Amino acid sequence: MDSRNPIVKLMVAIVDRGNGQKISAILQEEHLPVQVIFLGLGTASSEILDYFGLGETEKDIFICVVPEVKADRLMPFIAEKMHMKKPGSGIIFTIPLSGVSGFICHMLSQKQNCALESEVTKVENCVQHHLIVAVVNQGYTDLVMDAAKKEGATGGTVLHARGVGTGEMEHFLGITIQPEKEVVAILTSRENKQGILQAVNAAAGIKTEAKGILLSLPVDGLMGI
Repeated sequence: MDSRNPIVKLMVAIVDRGNGQKISAILQEEHLPVQVIFLGLGTASSEILDYFGLGETEKDIFICVVPEVKADRLMPFIAEKMHMKKPGSGIIFTIPLSGVSGFICHMLSQKQNCALESEVTKVENCVQHHLIVAVVNQGYTDLVMDAAKKEGATGGTVLHARGVGTGEMEHFLGITIQPEKEVVAILTSRENKQGILQAVNAAAGIKTEAKGILLSLPVDGLMGI
């Protein structure tokens, strides 16, 4: 496999409120358990929303971790099922990941019958910053930030979300997954990324009460830090 391409991608869909659950139902049939829905609000004018395929202002922002080998097939399939060719029906895209919890790779390899490495292929060295995303049970954001700050993080942003498609994870792990989630987003340098990921995983990873799932995304442009 070409080492320049990541093995796992983050699939993102922005659709009208309530349609995120429909996408989740589609992906549960594909045994893709790492799914989160955020509640969003569009602020653009109606003309701009229509141009980008965003109808109502109340949105579901749906994210899911997807093996690269499935992403190209699933995107057009979901777009067809959700009638995204019709203006105002939503958009869907993928983002390469620069890091992911080893548990995710292990679980996907079991479910997808394919070999996945324990760590996503490294992004090229020219990327100087990464966005670390920690999805944890409610009430554990301080634990995440305390661990991250010890490894050089200067701050983070907390988002509220709801986990969906957790039945697969509960069956795989033999534990109950709390649907109410908090997402901590931490922008950090390349030098600090691995230390923060390891520290947060130790303090709030899937084997702790926080039941945290960790991702990192490459950032290729930055101002203000």
